[in-house]
Amino acid sequence: MTDLILNRLKKLSQSPVFWVVLSLALVMSPHVSRFPGWSITLIIVLFLWRLMCINHKNWLAPKWLVFLIGVFSFVGIYLYFGTPFGKTAGSAILSILLALKLHESHSTRDYMLLISLSFFIIVTNFLFSQSIPNVLFMLFAIIILITSLLSINQGSASLSIKYKLKFATKTLLQAIPLMLIMFVFFPRISGPLWKLPNERPTAQTGLSDTMSPGNISNLIQSNAVAFRVNFDDAIPAHAKLYWRALVLWYFDGNTWEQGKHNKSPLTKLYSSSNNKIRYTITLEPHQKNWLYALDLPASVPDAIQYTNNYTLRSQHKITSLYQYQMTSVLEYFSKSPISPWEKSAGLKAPLNTNPKTIQLGKNLAQQYQSKHEIINHVLRLFNQQNFHYTLKPPLTPGFDSVDQFLFTTKRGFCEHYASSFTLLMRAAGIPARVVVGFQGGTINPLNKVITVRNSDAHAWSEVWIKDKGWIRIDPTAAIAPQRIEKNLDSALDADEVRPFHMQFNSGFIRDILFYWDAVDNQWNQWVVGYDQQFQQRLLEKIFNKKVDLSESLIYMAIGFTLMILVISLFILKPWHKQKSDPVVKIYNNFCNKLALKGITRKRHEGPLDFANRAIKNLPQHRDSIRLITRLYTRLRYEPSHSYKQFKQFKYHTGKFKPTR
Repeated sequence: MTDLILNRLKKLSQSPVFWVVLSLALVMSPHVSRFPGWSITLIIVLFLWRLMCINHKNWLAPKWLVFLIGVFSFVGIYLYFGTPFGKTAGSAILSILLALKLHESHSTRDYMLLISLSFFIIVTNFLFSQSIPNVLFMLFAIIILITSLLSINQGSASLSIKYKLKFATKTLLQAIPLMLIMFVFFPRISGPLWKLPNERPTAQTGLSDTMSPGNISNLIQSNAVAFRVNFDDAIPAHAKLYWRALVLWYFDGNTWEQGKHNKSPLTKLYSSSNNKIRYTITLEPHQKNWLYALDLPASVPDAIQYTNNYTLRSQHKITSLYQYQMTSVLEYFSKSPISPWEKSAGLKAPLNTNPKTIQLGKNLAQQYQSKHEIINHVLRLFNQQNFHYTLKPPLTPGFDSVDQFLFTTKRGFCEHYASSFTLLMRAAGIPARVVVGFQGGTINPLNKVITVRNSDAHAWSEVWIKDKGWIRIDPTAAIAPQRIEKNLDSALDADEVRPFHMQFNSGFIRDILFYWDAVDNQWNQWVVGYDQQFQQRLLEKIFNKKVDLSESLIYMAIGFTLMILVISLFILKPWHKQKSDPVVKIYNNFCNKLALKGITRKRHEGPLDFANRAIKNLPQHRDSIRLITRLYTRLRYEPSHSYKQFKQFKYHTGKFKPTR
């Protein structure tokens, strides 16, 4: 069975259609998770259909059917994405059209066109990801595309797969120096070269702008990188690493939302310490416009909006790697009174929902005179009662989720504790709000860079205290202090089922992941983050002066010329004496023996013509001349020759001694 499959594959590989289908499938494969399911199914069906038509051309799809499939696909992509011209929609349409073009391709020219467009699909992959694995996969795809070009144009020549792959790899390696020169010197342009229309939003992983029971505990399952942080000085303690993102004011009994825009002015903060933390954040694309900052920002770059919730906003959605420098303070207070808007929003509780929680809060307000006493009572409630911190909390459907958590299940994650604490504070007359973001992060011992992942997502509360302002109260610290001081893994019970990525928190695999994370960070800094400012700084260091656009292009042209010269020298190797083919050398000896008898081979004369002329002059050596010529042409022009044939050729040539 295996031999039958291998034989069929070997037979298929002799057709240029096989190599075109292989090339298209390879460059389209990274798009599988981005395209609609029906389009992926259609492309696969078209590929398999075309392969079956290699030996049955009458099975090819008729032109009217190809046209209808194209029209319906265009309409389907438009309905799915809301536009046919976005980066995902455009890539999907191009992929389907190329799969359809296969059914109209019959000549070498058509196949060459499809391979050329396959290179363009490689470019579309980089619109979505410039990660190291994606780059390596695309380099492999380029090798296969070059191999496909050789297979399509080899004609009657029989070139082995090994030879074609070796040639393709060598060609790619020769192009890499030219690519590096262009990467360094080609002028970077701030902003995109063109603006693509907005596509209909698709599912995104990462922090959400709402919080309901289960949101963050589900996000913990993902180990994707959210951002990386490089501190200028010492790294603060893990318990102080609160990365602020969103402030949620409105609660409907189940879900917290940002609600209406905070109309209060930004109150002035005072720091109880002169210690300002300076750091650089490298943010992964998350398709939103919010940014992260450590606790409360003290100074913000001009291009970033600083809101009156002490949160940061970018002018555009973060669709690619984004880096910014920040300064924050960890100890602060405000002497300003609470604004009317914040007081109203911070005390608002939903009507006819969570009645037990509302009543408990009112009872606490009557029981205690001090806000601090109320806060401490609720924290003791979480710490001393039978509450549990778990990644798998029971479902709390409906608009009484806080009541169900506080009085029934008592099992929850950070969003349950932050939600219930904030609602209790509001019921007790203390203005409160929910803050979501990240807490902690993993310090890479190799480069001291903190990597904050989706699994570090967290929610906490802020309450208003007179002469202090909004202060952070994290109820999770009362039930699971290890989560804040160390990490999530140390806070979970021993029998808690951990996500897959938490099973590598120690040992050899963790060390390997640290090395990979360090390499990935350098890749982001030097390659993905190589923008206009970075390029200008690098060129200034290289040439010790400011380099303008025209000079950059001149340096690129000079580098191209020099590199092509170097590559040409290594290819031609003029300093090496060219080794003669042993087959040619032995055949020349045969020709020299005939020349001694007056039969000299002419420059334009091929081996067969020369053999026919020699036979006319030496008919008694007809068989020997034909045998030697036949062996020579096989060894010289057919790659399937064997060592046995070479030995036979050498033997007969050496034995051949023409006489009159």
